[in-house]
Amino acid sequence: MTIQETIQNYKKNHLQYWEAEKYKWIAVKHFQDHWNIDAEDFAGMIVEALSQSANLLNGAMYYPRGMICALAEFNPEKMRELFRLLYNEKISLADRIKPFRSGCEELLTAFRESSPENAKAKNHYQDLRAICAYLSFKYPEKYFLYKARMYSNYKKLVDFKETSTETSSEIRKYENFARMCQAVLAEIQSDAELAKMQKAQLETETDCYADPKLHLLTQTIIYVSSEPNYGDSGESGDLKGKGVGDDGIPAVRYWLYAPGRGAEMWERFYRDGVMALGWNEMGDLNDFNSKAEIAQRMSELYGGESSHSNDALTLWQFYNEIQPGDIIFVKRGRKDILGMGTVESEYQYDEDGGEYPHFRRVNWTDKGHWKKENAFAMKTLTDVTKYTDFVESTVAKIVEDRPEPEPVKPKSLTILPDNDPYAPEDFLNDVYMDEHSYETLVSLIRTKKNVILQGAPGVGKTYAAKRLAYSMMGEKDADRVMMVQFHQSYSYEDFIMGFRPSEKGFELKHGAFYTFCKKAEEDSDNEYFFIIDEINRGNLSKIFGELFMLIESDKRNIELRLLYANEKFSVPANVYIIGMMNTADRSLAMLDYALRRRFAFFEMKPGFETDGFRTYRMGLHSERFDRLIQCVENLNNVIAADESLGEGFCIGHSYFCNLKEADEQTLSNIVEFELIPLLKEYWFDEPTKVKDWTNNLRSAIK
Repeated sequence: MTIQETIQNYKKNHLQYWEAEKYKWIAVKHFQDHWNIDAEDFAGMIVEALSQSANLLNGAMYYPRGMICALAEFNPEKMRELFRLLYNEKISLADRIKPFRSGCEELLTAFRESSPENAKAKNHYQDLRAICAYLSFKYPEKYFLYKARMYSNYKKLVDFKETSTETSSEIRKYENFARMCQAVLAEIQSDAELAKMQKAQLETETDCYADPKLHLLTQTIIYVSSEPNYGDSGESGDLKGKGVGDDGIPAVRYWLYAPGRGAEMWERFYRDGVMALGWNEMGDLNDFNSKAEIAQRMSELYGGESSHSNDALTLWQFYNEIQPGDIIFVKRGRKDILGMGTVESEYQYDEDGGEYPHFRRVNWTDKGHWKKENAFAMKTLTDVTKYTDFVESTVAKIVEDRPEPEPVKPKSLTILPDNDPYAPEDFLNDVYMDEHSYETLVSLIRTKKNVILQGAPGVGKTYAAKRLAYSMMGEKDADRVMMVQFHQSYSYEDFIMGFRPSEKGFELKHGAFYTFCKKAEEDSDNEYFFIIDEINRGNLSKIFGELFMLIESDKRNIELRLLYANEKFSVPANVYIIGMMNTADRSLAMLDYALRRRFAFFEMKPGFETDGFRTYRMGLHSERFDRLIQCVENLNNVIAADESLGEGFCIGHSYFCNLKEADEQTLSNIVEFELIPLLKEYWFDEPTKVKDWTNNLRSAIK
């Protein structure tokens, strides 16, 4: 089928489609009328702004709207900051989505720790679909509402060829989806009859967004076309119903799944909150565009006379057809049901995942043993949606056996933490550091256990620290990382323990490091990272106290009696300390020697020469940006050679990161308000040198 044919099919039932889908136009209009990033009551504002979002943000076992509102109520300023970032169009989409989601993860961690009731919330649901909805609500003339199944089905329907080479699978999916939408939009805009129909419809609706660029219409045509039989009028001319798929199957599909041979992986997958498949030699399934391509690759890898069509279908369905919200029945053999759960994530690939690298996050809601009279097919994955008797009877049996059935609420979901894998390659992609330096740094931390990242402002120390911890852990587990910032008033009582005023007088309170070490002690099989920003700004002898000795690598697990408590305390061997300090901070005293000898010091330098920054620089396609970077590199040579300064005062690369466009105004702001004031501080007694380099920097961007 062609794109034009899907548009003609839409026009045949335009009025029926409009009644079913106009909630999208209502949702955008309502958001536009109520959104105010500066609202005094930010939490109340976001609840109201998203109140008409309907199933764009909520669905069966899918609660992004409920959780984003809950997190905004919990910490409105943090959520305000995250939306400012998401809506900053000067930053690339990839560099907005990742920190927005990681910020939500950090908020969720704090939210869970705030009360026993909140502790049950295990997911924030801010996936690509939800984030695209927020972007479309704010910028409906630029972004398109995204849904994975809709994209997959329409792509196959019109034989759309993907071309994006973005390394991030999520951004690649959206870029390809947006390109497909633009192709549909071009056909829509050339159809005068459709434009007239849509305009006439909108003129009668005062609560709908005007949609001047027809982005919402584009998404709607793709959506209804991607759902077979949606709008198939038959003899009666009535819609079969919203969200209906092949053969009348509901949008939520049901699957039978075998977790390994004889269900041998069930206990592990249940514990980890995943469903996973083998065939690890196949690599990332995102690289395949069809089931035929998968079958061809399987023939090349495994040979044999078989066509591999069944196995290829399993991989294709797992990657392309299963969607968040689908229900999974776990089976063993041909007659045993072991559990049930709801899919929560898109397909993910972990190249270090061993025998089972292909996985999806699943909320396993039930675990037990239920017998089925009729035998199942001997397949790893089977779509059983159309077998309604089996589906209904199985769900009924499982639900009946639940000990205490409770209504599912956004704040009381039993979902395991969603810790994304994070490998050294991810660190090198995120942080502009060469591979040799990274390996040296990791070796230092593992050997010394205490490392200080030092360097000039702008080399990315704080940005790198948490990502360094994640790369060593192999996953983004915020529960095993804590960051504090030292300052002149920070004390032993804040760090270890001390007496604090209370309603009854004074009470002994545990400090951040004490609590963190106790937590690590109970989980000795995993690594924990304690990060200290501005470590040289605190009174270190006062803060560390008797822990001077206990943090040494060969003194770990040795107990010492604490100052304020009649108890012995040790620093566990699985705790690593990462400190950060600016070498350009001349107002600070040198580190205490007793502490200095217990840390390894790693110099972080500007990353202009790293492969990552070069790739970023080339992606901007800006001669003005190239000239400015060359000028800064020359300036750094002068700073490094200056006896009163040295390499520790060189200008870092982070001043120039996360730029979507390197236009003259953006670069001028960096030069005028960040670099020139820094030079005036460096060479406060050499005005001529400041003037010369000011002119050089300004000339580079003209």
